[in-house]
Amino acid sequence: MGSRNTSVLFFAAIALFAILHFPSQTEATIPTELVSKVCAQTVNLSYETCVKFLMANPKSLMVNNLKAVAENALDMARIETADTSSFFAALLKRKDINPASKAALENCSSLFKQAVTFLNLNGLSGGTATLDVHSALDKAEECKSELSAANVSIKSVAEKLEEWRSFYSIASAAVRVVENP
Repeated sequence: MGSRNTSVLFFAAIALFAILHFPSQTEATIPTELVSKVCAQTVNLSYETCVKFLMANPKSLMVNNLKAVAENALDMARIETADTSSFFAALLKRKDINPASKAALENCSSLFKQAVTFLNLNGLSGGTATLDVHSALDKAEECKSELSAANVSIKSVAEKLEEWRSFYSIASAAVRVVENP
């Protein structure tokens, strides 16, 4: 008789665990609906690409309001911006880089390092996030101009800047949705 009670108790515990740890159908749609609102506002990035980027981050599956989506998007953009700065710094160490390009690459590393400071959560609280995110874009545009002026033509640089632009577009859309409901 004791093993039957143990089996019933065991299955009841599993059922309780499943109910508490797996979201209901309604709860499961909340992150998708919020991400959809943000991705509908992206510029220069397809809706599908935006959804793919955001939903690839586990934090996106746990959001319950637009501000949380924006915080997640800013966090992703901040990480990508720091990574882009490091990318330019790493290029400087390569021996196959034209010495004439090094000043522009060094400046790009510095500009993206500065851009990281604009992609913070303080702007969401103070209502300046749209301006802050645009300031990060200004730094990226300055980098792009310097690369062009120095005739830097490196495929991986163009690809990295395009990848950064995707994260920027998502963060920009997210803060616009929060600041202009």
